[in-house]
Amino acid sequence: MVKKNLFRYSSVLMCVVLTAASLVGCGSKTAATTGTDTAYVTEMAAGSTEAAITQAITNELAVSNKSTLATNTRQETVYVFNDASGNKNHITVNEKITDANGNETLNKTESSENAPVTMKVTYKLDGKEIKPEDLAGKSGKVTIHFDYTNNQKKTVTINGKKQTVAVPFTMITGMMLPTDVFSNVEVTNGKLTKVGDNIVAVGMTMPGLKDTMNLKFNDKSLDLDIPEYFELTADVKDFSLDMTMSVATSNLLSDMNADDITLDDLKKTVASLDDAANQLADGTVSLQDGTQQLSDAIPALTDGVDQLNTGASSLKDGIYAYADGAASAYEGSVSLNNNMKTYADGIGTLYNTLKDNNLDSSVASAAKGASDLAAGAVTLDAGIDSALAGAGALATGADTLSGGLTKLEAGSDKLSAGTTQLKSSLEAGKTQAAESYSTAYGSFYKVAFAVTCMSQGINPNSATPQQQAVIAAALAQSGISQTPDVTSKTQYALATGYILKNYASVKQVVAATVSAAAGGQLDEATVSSKADEQIVTMTSGLSQAYQAYNNCNTTLSSLEDAGYFDGMTSLNEGIKSANSGATQLKAGIDQLSTGAGQLSAGSKQLKSGLGTLSTGLNTLSTSVGSFSTYREGTLCSSLYVLNLNAGKLQQEGTAVLQSGLSQLTANNDTLKSGASQLADGTATLKDSSGTLADGVTQLNEGAITLKDGMAQFNSEAIEPITKLVDSDAQTAVDTIKAVVKAGQEYNSFLGKSDDKAGSVTFVYKTAGITANK
Repeated sequence: MVKKNLFRYSSVLMCVVLTAASLVGCGSKTAATTGTDTAYVTEMAAGSTEAAITQAITNELAVSNKSTLATNTRQETVYVFNDASGNKNHITVNEKITDANGNETLNKTESSENAPVTMKVTYKLDGKEIKPEDLAGKSGKVTIHFDYTNNQKKTVTINGKKQTVAVPFTMITGMMLPTDVFSNVEVTNGKLTKVGDNIVAVGMTMPGLKDTMNLKFNDKSLDLDIPEYFELTADVKDFSLDMTMSVATSNLLSDMNADDITLDDLKKTVASLDDAANQLADGTVSLQDGTQQLSDAIPALTDGVDQLNTGASSLKDGIYAYADGAASAYEGSVSLNNNMKTYADGIGTLYNTLKDNNLDSSVASAAKGASDLAAGAVTLDAGIDSALAGAGALATGADTLSGGLTKLEAGSDKLSAGTTQLKSSLEAGKTQAAESYSTAYGSFYKVAFAVTCMSQGINPNSATPQQQAVIAAALAQSGISQTPDVTSKTQYALATGYILKNYASVKQVVAATVSAAAGGQLDEATVSSKADEQIVTMTSGLSQAYQAYNNCNTTLSSLEDAGYFDGMTSLNEGIKSANSGATQLKAGIDQLSTGAGQLSAGSKQLKSGLGTLSTGLNTLSTSVGSFSTYREGTLCSSLYVLNLNAGKLQQEGTAVLQSGLSQLTANNDTLKSGASQLADGTATLKDSSGTLADGVTQLNEGAITLKDGMAQFNSEAIEPITKLVDSDAQTAVDTIKAVVKAGQEYNSFLGKSDDKAGSVTFVYKTAGITANK
């Protein structure tokens, strides 16, 4: 609070000036926080702006609404009304007189005198001075500067010399700033507080006191930083400012007894200062001893950090090699698993297709070879499961796997050739069936044509072109086309249905043909029998040709839709890719084996399993056989077992291998990142250790400099200060006493003519700035 600070000023002023320090709480961009006794608060209006400013100033002065002067007193509150530039308009004085019995008398007086402290308010917009009325409604960077002039001074005699002393007025100025107009607010010699949606700025000054306190010690002037102006800067939008309020009072030191200010406290303080300086000098010696020990320990620290950094770098390289090897192994297992799945799907499609096309003997011959492959795959699965427990010696197993896949690739080529032959056979079957159907349908159509002619009384052998066209149209209308279409189930059904529906007429036509062909030499029963045979032959010919074409076409379409042929191609390519993947897997395992010693125990099992697989695949390669000739032990005989176990091989073998290696590599990035961070951290630590060493060296050198400097400060600064107490200190004390008394003696603006105790407070109300509407 203001009053508290001023008491501190007077009580420690001599120590402050001796150490060239400025007054507490009066520096640039600081705000005063003290209190005093005054009675102006009860006179304030209740408006929101004035009330907020009043409260802020009250908080600074610690004002009480109750008078501290109970009886036989005179209290003056002087209201100074100014325009926006600080020029006086008029002055009103409210006087409250309390007699010895506590009775109060209130007087109100208009005065033409000037206040003891006058003010000037200047405004700038974007660095250029502007009149207040021109500032309204403008936007930009605004500066508001309050200058105060203390006109109340008196002449006193100090140590036999005349000296002018200013009455110590404390000036508090407050203003309320709406946040929708003012932003980025800064103040000099003041402080800011938030009240609702507004900012209240409060400034504190002591005009004229700096000149009075122009003290010297040993002919050297002291520059005390006592504020004499208040300034505010802010970014504004559509500038407007409500009224500002200032309070001036000279009785903040009325409770102080000037006669109590002596040199005794100063001498005690100087003695304490001397003791503290000696202790500080001893402390700097201890500090330098400690920094020297720290500096001596730095080489051992930097050597240890270097070793740590080298080890972290080696660890990073090893982890990267391990992670890369595991990643390569995983990529190889993915390729192997995908190709195994394609292989299993292709085998299933092949088996079902051959079975549906009555090629059981071929499927049976393929089953034996698949059994051998499954046996090898089971062993491979067991070997790979064991390999997951330890990958140290997988390279040997990878060589065996690569050799087995090479043999498998040869067998796959032969299987692919057989598939191509199957497709060609089905295509040829379709062609042959279509030709047979066309022949059978042509015979049927001739019979149907003859039957229709007979039904209309036309001799089919002598029908005119016009009659032939009529008959063809009649047949077409009933759905019987002249052109054969083996793909049309409707045409086939209509043809066979026509024969059955018109069997008697059809038989009559066929019988006539049979009889004519025999030259009339056959009896009726024989002709009838042969006619039935030909009708059956014609009907079965249509049926067999249609069914054969449909079966071949359905089989071929099913195989194509199921992706059998593409699957077989993919299988062949997949096995080739698997062989390539095995090579990559071997390379990955070679890298992995250097950093995964735990996998070494499974290498022998993997080698054994892959040896069994190699034997089985060799048997497959040399025993593929032919689909047209059954021979025990060929690939055709093994297809059945292969179909049953191909999916299991993929699901329980390569898929498990891929999953396991996926888990193995899942944390590769985290592991590599951690290793990199560790290596980076130790590298940074290494770099920082050098900086630390330099810093410790500098610290030690600084400690030595501080020790030497403190010794010099003690001898050249502190010791001379102890000798100043008897020099100019008494003049400073007398000056302070004169200032305190001048403030205590100024207790009336009107000039009282009685012996009542008095107090006076000045309240300045400065007009606001608003745009004219």
